[in-house]
Amino acid sequence: MTGAFLVAVLAAIVALALVAKKLRVPYPVVFVVGGLILALIPGVPTIRLEPDLVFLLFLPALIFGDGWTTDYLSFKRFYQPIFMLAIGLVFVTSLVVAYVAHWLIGFPLALGFVLGAILSPTDAVAADAIAEEVGLPRNLMTIISGESLVNDATGLVIYRFALAAVATGAFSLAHAAGSFVYVVVVGVGVGLVVAWAIAKITIAIRKAGLSDELIAVSISLVTPFAVYVPAEALHASGVLAAMSGGIYLSRKSSQIFDADARIAAASVWNLLFFTFNGAAFVLIGLQLRNIVRGLSAYPLTTLIGWSLVIAAVVIVIRYVWMFPAAYGRRALFPKIREREGPDPPWQWVFILSTAGMRGIVSLAAALALPEGFPQRDLILFITFVVILVTLVGEGLALPWLIRHWDIKDVDDGGRIVAAARVRVAEAVRDHLRTLETSFASTAEWEVAGRLHADYEQRVTHFTAHAGGVEPVDDAQQHGIERRLRREAYAAERRALQQLRRDGEVTDDVYRHLEWDIDMAESRLE
Repeated sequence: MTGAFLVAVLAAIVALALVAKKLRVPYPVVFVVGGLILALIPGVPTIRLEPDLVFLLFLPALIFGDGWTTDYLSFKRFYQPIFMLAIGLVFVTSLVVAYVAHWLIGFPLALGFVLGAILSPTDAVAADAIAEEVGLPRNLMTIISGESLVNDATGLVIYRFALAAVATGAFSLAHAAGSFVYVVVVGVGVGLVVAWAIAKITIAIRKAGLSDELIAVSISLVTPFAVYVPAEALHASGVLAAMSGGIYLSRKSSQIFDADARIAAASVWNLLFFTFNGAAFVLIGLQLRNIVRGLSAYPLTTLIGWSLVIAAVVIVIRYVWMFPAAYGRRALFPKIREREGPDPPWQWVFILSTAGMRGIVSLAAALALPEGFPQRDLILFITFVVILVTLVGEGLALPWLIRHWDIKDVDDGGRIVAAARVRVAEAVRDHLRTLETSFASTAEWEVAGRLHADYEQRVTHFTAHAGGVEPVDDAQQHGIERRLRREAYAAERRALQQLRRDGEVTDDVYRHLEWDIDMAESRLE
């Protein structure tokens, strides 16, 4: 039964991804709704999602991947808004939710803080998945990703101390502040130390000539868990450890892996991200049956009403916080504009406010409440509804708002990329010249001459692009070249297939040559 259900979930992920692509809807929305529909079908097995499984199986890999793709310089540039959201907004949301739950449902304040801590952090998996799907500008992506990665530490501290307050009735602000510093500092420190050690070991293996693509990919798969588990064992933030380790190793990737290993690892990780994201959101939807089962004492309309009010509070707080946070600090400290640029349009701030999705982290935190915890089933139900409302509601609103307001990065005409290519080509050209004194044969001069001419042509071509002077027929020539090269690669494949059919090449030779063609075609822009 377990094997059949696993196959069914994987098949559902593929089918729902196709639906999302057809409807042009962010796939987390379709995944969670699909899981919800599956949970309502009679005969579908009841799945109990263990929080330890969520935290250990899903989070390390997904957060490490987010850290790997995080733009470190942009993160430093926007550290103020990131931390205002990841610390300030999380605390305010927890506080307001606690009092609303106390007034609306009758929760004791300590229990309300438990609910607030569960619901206050945005989810890195959900936020990144939806933001990438709709194509947000880089600056907005940096803030959304940074917030959702860092706010776990804030929510975790509030969560832990709210649980202690429920159990003992006591709360120490000084202890909570000290614990927050410990969780952050130790989490980041463990991530950096373990990542540094892994980098050293991997580089040593590579220098010894013992590494290949399989070994390199295997190391990359182990790394997220190697940085996450020690941090959690020390009661620090495993999420921050995975994030910091991912950022560090990303900046060291050219030393750690060769080109073949990076290509292989990228292929494996893309598949894992798709599968893990899909499974996480489908499993969220499948929890409905378990959650509702323990709430027979409450009328369904009352449960839904309470949950929708809490969801509205969580959403509205973000809008109320975002605009003063975006513009108020710039009015008080004008030098911020020197680091972050001019004031963002109000539409951008509105988009940031709308990107407050909750997801698998909130559900796992609610599920981690021990059996017998006061109002555990009700907290689970409210958490589920808030996740559903924010994922589906805001997840559907984001694409529409982005298209309606035509929000996109300022088009630099590719000049930044072109300028970088000029610098790289010039460096290669200059290096080739330094090698000329060591040439001992005519063949070396001939090959170096061809390479020099190629890089000289690149310098000339991209210098024009960097200066905004693009030849009139340049785009036409690129289009013609892409078309003719694809025709050439297709002809190569047909000839190669014929050789295999005639038995003139083995399957191993065929796959080797096909890989070369695939790599060449993948470089077409």
